[in-house]
Amino acid sequence: MAIRVLQQSIPTKLPPAKLYLDDINEILQILTDSSEDCQASFVAGTSKCDTLDDLKDLRGRTTHFVMNISSPGKHHTLELTTSATRIHIHEIGDQLPAWSKYVNVAAIFERRKLRLKSAVRSVGLWIFAGLWLLTVAVWTFAPHVAKPISIDKVRHLVTGVLLAAAVVYYLVSSHSVVYLRPPHKVGLGRWLEDHKPEIIVGIICALMGAISSRVVEKLWK
Repeated sequence: MAIRVLQQSIPTKLPPAKLYLDDINEILQILTDSSEDCQASFVAGTSKCDTLDDLKDLRGRTTHFVMNISSPGKHHTLELTTSATRIHIHEIGDQLPAWSKYVNVAAIFERRKLRLKSAVRSVGLWIFAGLWLLTVAVWTFAPHVAKPISIDKVRHLVTGVLLAAAVVYYLVSSHSVVYLRPPHKVGLGRWLEDHKPEIIVGIICALMGAISSRVVEKLWK
C-alpha cells in the first residue's frame, strides 16, 4: 500500500488593490517567465488589447480588467471585476513554478492593497448586522422617548442616511482598479493618489457626524 501526499490547489482569490501599468507589466513578466513565446491579451473595460502599449493608449482607469496568457502546457488568467479579483494559474507537471508565480503576484497585490476597502469587505456581514440591530433598537425605543419629528429633522436624517449609503456604495461598488498609466513618483499628487479612499471616506464621515449630532440634539431637546 502506497501513501501519497495530495497537492494543494493554488489559491485564486486576491485582495482589492490599486494597480498601475508598471504593476501589470511586472505581473506579465512573472506569468510569462519573461519569455517571448507566450501569447498575451488584455481586456480593459470594453476594449481588447494585444500589448501594453495599446493599454497605455487607452488612458484612464478601469475596474474590469482581464489578462490572458497562453503557452504550450500553460494557461494563466488574471481577472478583475467589480465584485472580486482572481487569478487562475494552470501548468502541466511540477507545480512548484506555478506556486512561485502565485506568491510573486500576490506580493504585488499586497503592496498595492486598498487596505480600507479590504478591511470593510472582510467585516461586511458584521457591519450589516450591527446596523440592523441599531435600527431595531431605534425603532423600538425612540417612539417612547422622542418628540414628534419635524420635516426639517427628517430632511437631516435622510441626508445622513444617503451619506452613509454613499460610503457603503464607494467601498463595495468595485473591487480592484487599474490605472492605465504609471504612478506619480513623488510629491503631493502621489500622496493624494495613495490616500484617496481614506480622504473621501473621511470627508463623508465628517459630514455624517455633523448632521447626525445636529439631528440627535434636536430630537432630545
